[in-house]
Amino acid sequence: MDKTWDYYVCLLFIVWPFRAIAYLSPIVCTLLAVNQFGYAGPILQHWSVLPWLIYSMSESLFLLYYLWAKYRLSQPVFDPPQLMTDLASRRHAPSSVHDFFDTMVRHTDDIQSFIQEWFYDTPFEELSRRDLQKLIAYVFFSKEWNHMAPAEKVDVNAMIDRLYEITNVKEPTEDATSAQPKHCIRHTLDEFNSVARPWLIYACTFALNYLCAAFLSLAGFRRHHLRQGLGYWHRDAMTRPVGEPLVFVHGIGAGLVLYLPLLWSFLTTHPNRAILLVETPYVSMQLVDDVPNKAETLEALQKMLDTHHIASAHWMGHSLGTVICSWVCQELPHAVSHATFIDPIVFYLWKRDVAYNFLYRSPSTGLQVLMWYFASTELHIVHVMRRHFWWYNMVCFPEHLPRDPKTGHVAASVFLSTHDLIINAAHVAAHLKRGMQSRVDNQIAPHDVIETVCWDGFTHGEMLFHAHALKTISSHVRRRNEAPKQVVATPSWAEFVVNRFILALDLQ
Repeated sequence: MDKTWDYYVCLLFIVWPFRAIAYLSPIVCTLLAVNQFGYAGPILQHWSVLPWLIYSMSESLFLLYYLWAKYRLSQPVFDPPQLMTDLASRRHAPSSVHDFFDTMVRHTDDIQSFIQEWFYDTPFEELSRRDLQKLIAYVFFSKEWNHMAPAEKVDVNAMIDRLYEITNVKEPTEDATSAQPKHCIRHTLDEFNSVARPWLIYACTFALNYLCAAFLSLAGFRRHHLRQGLGYWHRDAMTRPVGEPLVFVHGIGAGLVLYLPLLWSFLTTHPNRAILLVETPYVSMQLVDDVPNKAETLEALQKMLDTHHIASAHWMGHSLGTVICSWVCQELPHAVSHATFIDPIVFYLWKRDVAYNFLYRSPSTGLQVLMWYFASTELHIVHVMRRHFWWYNMVCFPEHLPRDPKTGHVAASVFLSTHDLIINAAHVAAHLKRGMQSRVDNQIAPHDVIETVCWDGFTHGEMLFHAHALKTISSHVRRRNEAPKQVVATPSWAEFVVNRFILALDLQ
């Protein structure tokens, strides 16, 4: 694909300079040290050399840390969570792997294209059974074909037979397919690709998070630790009558600091709600290695709710944060009154879009190259995506979304960006609509309608920079609960921060 002009601008003035710092620091450090010993030209004055020597040495040491951490975090996972055992506690647990396979097939509009795209669009007729064994073993078991138990191989071959039946394609003979296996995407088994970056980037991230923490503290939030790799901020409702609590889970990036515009919208429009902000530092460039699994995360979140005596809440997630929302909706349904998915990755997750666009696609635009450098190749984010991202325990089928216990209506809303860099929003919207259609007349009953909003022209996360989009989200949350009877004035940023600062001083 042709590169756009902004691709070269971002590459030349942002990505390359940062990469140069990381990789050239050892060379600079060595040259400066040699010079100070008198072996590389006239000795430079110590006062001018010392700051550069210290900085280049620190970057060199950080590069060594990166290489050691990459070796440690890139180790293969030999005991990935298995579909049947991992989904056993789910409200709609599958009865077998074949049952789960059939559900996936029922929600896929073109099975042949679905298979082909995982093989980089290789025609289905050119794929041998050996090729399909490699793919299906990865998709449903997260294993290499050679590492599977005999019973698992029987299941895989049965699913392959079903694929040939569905696609009405005759299985090719060994002579008709090349001896060389076709290459396919297997993100949890493939090579661990990450790129070194200077500690300066992490220092900026830490600084931004400290500023965010200061703001949240002034806004009345208090930080709580759940377990290694998981925490949250909590603020009680400030007005009466009290509405249902709101729980927000951020996505990949730099943590909650990126969501301050949305959080500000919550604070000013929902003062009658308790607000809980879940933090996942392992995808926030915080140098956190520990990644809680699904069971550990759900246990911690239930503890969070119990601590604040919350029976159920409105759960909202963005991007990777929708994974936690999917887990809660399907395994802690009693704790969900409504769920809001923004730029969700949990729908239609068996398609290659998320894995390919985030981990494999060669960037061709400015936004893509920035996402590639600052997210897709960051060591700890790659660790999560390649060693802890099991699609079958994250996916949410449309019929498994929460329901209102009184009306039976779908208690979930979905916000999509039409130009999303990670998911195919059009395919997801069609999938949600198709998934709720009656098998008799292809109509959707009123109680099965999933409220879906598409932001035309937005890319992934762009809603954070548009006031009308933030207003749409906040007003949507308000409609889910009785409007507060007490009128609260909406202060400006400065007025609110000053007010909270004075309050904090009064509490000393």
